[in-house]
Amino acid sequence: MDRRTSETDDHIEEDIEPSTSGQVYFQPDSQTSDIESDADDSESDDPKDDFERTYEFGNSDGAINRVTALKSKSDAFCDCYKRGKEKECRCGEEDSYFDWVWDEESKSSACFIKEDLREVMFHIDYSCGTAAVRGTSQMKNDQYYWEIKMTTPVYGTDMMVGVGTSHVDLNQYRHMFCSMIGLDSESWGLSYTGTVQNKRIKQPYSDKYGQGSIIGVHLDMWHGTLSFYKNRRPLGIAYRGLHGKVLYPMVSSTAARSGMKVIRSCSFPTSLQFLCCQTLRKVIPLHLDVLKVVNLPPGLNDFLENNIRWLLQPCPPQIPVSDKSRKRTRRDFDSQDEEHKLVKKVCG
Repeated sequence: MDRRTSETDDHIEEDIEPSTSGQVYFQPDSQTSDIESDADDSESDDPKDDFERTYEFGNSDGAINRVTALKSKSDAFCDCYKRGKEKECRCGEEDSYFDWVWDEESKSSACFIKEDLREVMFHIDYSCGTAAVRGTSQMKNDQYYWEIKMTTPVYGTDMMVGVGTSHVDLNQYRHMFCSMIGLDSESWGLSYTGTVQNKRIKQPYSDKYGQGSIIGVHLDMWHGTLSFYKNRRPLGIAYRGLHGKVLYPMVSSTAARSGMKVIRSCSFPTSLQFLCCQTLRKVIPLHLDVLKVVNLPPGLNDFLENNIRWLLQPCPPQIPVSDKSRKRTRRDFDSQDEEHKLVKKVCG
């Protein structure tokens, strides 16, 4: 089989003649869509329910490969994808101002950036390798938070979200299918399979994400940490020791006709206010809303609501897989003690 049309790993349901020309088109399988629509009409309260969506890849000679992507209903931020309304979905896209967008000058040749510069499509015609794109802003001193929405099916060797330096060659793997972000020492990435990677070392970190998922990224250059969120729920710190680096937001994909969209990108200086909010989030039980537990002046409450709601919102307790076996060092305890003293001083 032509490797370009088999870029789906073990998700290939069946093959009808291998592709020879490499010209690939992409469309939902109408029969599967009807079945899925009927299935969605019957409501189910079981969060473990999964459904499959099939896509067709073919060439001008009529050869077709059908690809089935297994999708968990819990993967998506909303239920638009479950109801077949993904094209109209704008859930979670409340922001109108963005600190950065995708950089037309820093992308692989297989990337197409749409007019608003926030949505990128990978491998428009067919996939023969890995493509990546960087954001326009460098990140080196402050607090940075952004969110990437998976606007298409998520499948293939890998689709990743992360950060990297300017030394990452975005075209290096254009003829190779790989988990690009984190293959070297200059990038750190989260795969849709739930693993994080740096220096070719993969570690389990979270469950998978799929179409409709919103992946948040918090780069804390004060503490030198990189953390991820899924559907605005924290997954914990993935990497430490990023002090002194100059980084850029990155995404990569090997999948044909795959897409990702920036729906939030903001930054702000590391301040006493932010450090206090970070510590409050640590000491207040995760299932509670910090802004409702702490009695703040209305103006400050509104400011925090509008700017760092992602940090203070309630969420179920989660321990990242990669942190379970991590030994806590004296430095960790010293850092926590300092933060706790700081909060007591400020909050009385």
